[in-house]
Formats: sequence, structure tokens, C-alpha cells
Amino acid sequence: MDSTDRTVTVPLMLLALAGSKGGTGRTTLAVALAAEAQQRGRRTLLVDLDPRADAHAWSLMADFGAPPTLALASGGAGQAERLRALSFGHDLTVVDTPSDPEALEAVLEVAELVLLPCRPSPLDAWGAADAAKACLRARRTNPRLQFAVVPNALDPRALLSTALSRDLQAMGLPVLDVRIGRRVAHPEAMAHGSTASVEAPGSAAAHDIRELLDAVEALQARCGAARHLYH
Repeated sequence: MDSTDRTVTVPLMLLALAGSKGGTGRTTLAVALAAEAQQRGRRTLLVDLDPRADAHAWSLMADFGAPPTLALASGGAGQAERLRALSFGHDLTVVDTPSDPEALEAVLEVAELVLLPCRPSPLDAWGAADAAKACLRARRTNPRLQFAVVPNALDPRALLSTALSRDLQAMGLPVLDVRIGRRVAHPEAMAHGSTASVEAPGSAAAHDIRELLDAVEALQARCGAARHLYH
């Protein structure tokens, strides 16, 4: 079934792509997920908190009906309340966060799902562990918060890639059962305001993103059920 034929109703969710170090692929995945959700007919908002504002710059080039994108300062009083207010009326609000711990703390106050992209590198794994600790602390005041590490930019020929999920689990980290390959299609599409899913829906890169959004929507449905029980 083509992704545009999907009619599943999902509850509202604020999703953050986060981490304690740069270069993990947060912005690429945030853009790709938001664009795929928009293509599925979801009311989607992409919020760019990174000072570089790369996701917002991408949206200014996009000409395929990309999701609305806002660039906001990453700090300041009232950030959590601002994000909560912006998420109302959207099925999925995707937040691209910077590595700044204070900015992440504000996002974790209101996020319902946090994805921690991790490339096959010890430095990335240690950074994911640090971000996971921040998520655990945030659960004290935001008990609905879910988080998981997303193995990203994997090369099946490399030992570090094939061992990444096992190594992350050995560190006690929750790992999403989705693997994102190292695909040149992602930066090539972003370079001219598109995504791999839009340009080549039959490609391996597009398949990875569809699987990732499927996993997000499964967690979204579970979160919606938990919210209903909570209230």
C-alpha cells in the first residue's frame, strides 16, 4: 500500500530528536520523519530549535508540500509551554533539538517520545547514554515520556554497525527495533529541498524512514492509550 493511502487515526504526539553530541543525524531524521508523516496525511509541524536552523533552511527550499516549519530560539523562559501550545492541533510535532543540555531539558518537560539517533561509534554510544540519563531524570515530572535509541547510518559491512544494537542493549539502553542504513540518498535529497521518501519512494532509504515512522506511530498509539488510562 502506498503511504498516501494510510488512513489510520493516531493520537497527538510531540516527538523530539535529541542527543548530547552533534553529528548523529538528528536533523536528517527529523526532516525525513516530518515529511513522511505529512505525506501520510498527518497534520504535521516541524520545530527547529538548533541555532544552525538547518531544518528550517531546508523547508525554505522545499517545493513538494513540505510540513510547516518553525525556527525558534533554543532557550528562554516558557519554552516548554511554548512547545506544548504549538503542538495543539497537530497529529505529530517533530522537534529537532540542539546538543545544549538546557534546551533539551525544556523539550523533555513536554515530549512524549524522544528518539536518540546513534551512529556506529563509541562516542555516539556514550552520548546516547548521557541523553538517556537526561530522559530518565525528566520522567520524574513527565511520567508519560518514552525514549529509545535509533541505530543510524549503519553499514552492514562494518563490525561496529552490526554490533551496535547489541552493544547499546548491553549498556542498558532501550533500542528501537528499526535500523537506518547509511544512505547517500538522504543528504542528496535534502540538498535541494526534498527527502528520499518523496524523490524515490521505492528506495532503501525511503523504506528505512517508513519503518521508522511506523515504529513511531505504534508508540504513539500506545502513548495515547496510556494517556487515556492516566486520565
